[in-house]
Amino acid sequence: MSAAEPALGDDAGQPLTEARRAHCREVLDRAFEFLDGEMADLDCDAVRAHLLECASCVVQLAEDEELKRVIRSGCPCEEAPTTLRARILLQITEVRTTLG
Repeated sequence: MSAAEPALGDDAGQPLTEARRAHCREVLDRAFEFLDGEMADLDCDAVRAHLLECASCVVQLAEDEELKRVIRSGCPCEEAPTTLRARILLQITEVRTTLG
């Protein structure tokens, strides 16, 4: 495992099956969507349920949240134009739909 790749699984001694590893990857791949409040309610509920069982994902999300805080504190407070944000969100949705 590389330094850039977080450890997956939990600290509760549960076996780390491939399914659990895949679920960790899915949660971490969507971390910023979760932290930014851009995730559907059902998906948020699933992430929260996973976080109750997975200490390593909690740690990684805390690190991602800290990274966002540091970036916000060092960058000017400019927002992207509404039309740009809408185009980006549409493209994200299209990619997710395509990739399944």
